[in-house]
Amino acid sequence: CSGDNTGGRVGSSAKMDKFTVRHTMKLRRDAMSRDEVLRLSRAIEDRLFACKDFLDCQDVMFYLSFGNEVRTDEMIARSLKDHKRVYVPRLVMAERRMEACEVTDINQEFDLGFYDIREPSQVSSKVVSPSRIDAVIAPGLAFDHSGKRIGFGGGYYDKFLKQLPEKSFRLALAYGFQIMDSVPQDPWDERVQKIFSENDTINC
Repeated sequence: CSGDNTGGRVGSSAKMDKFTVRHTMKLRRDAMSRDEVLRLSRAIEDRLFACKDFLDCQDVMFYLSFGNEVRTDEMIARSLKDHKRVYVPRLVMAERRMEACEVTDINQEFDLGFYDIREPSQVSSKVVSPSRIDAVIAPGLAFDHSGKRIGFGGGYYDKFLKQLPEKSFRLALAYGFQIMDSVPQDPWDERVQKIFSENDTINC
């Protein structure tokens, strides 16, 4: 999975580089057909569920996919069927942070959050400490083979990943074209340890 080679050389600063990478990846992802999203997401799911480190985890946190992101609904349903405890994020905008909420059914009702991303209801969801989580599956717009990640710019996942126990796995799902030779990083950015694409499982 060689990926695109657009990172690190575009623009005059890391901030401009990130902006350019985000813009390029959003355009490419938005151009995908629904069939392509479903087909590639299934292949990525198969790679994730073939990973022993993930299979051994009992408490896992997924993102709730939106748009043409790698789909997680089927992965969440499969994890629940495998008797894992599953959590998804909810943003606490006033405090610029993210919390983990338990879900027991992917077909339960969700609220639409600040970015029009599904979130568990404020009324009925149980919030858990990051210390309980064995693995976080993080979203992103671009990654490289060393585990560097470019998200959407809010910093919510970077802050959350810093709170995880050292033994917890930091995992990511990505289409092959989202994996670049190198992506720009800031000092506060957190890396992931494994990336699952339709083509490969990358150990970072």
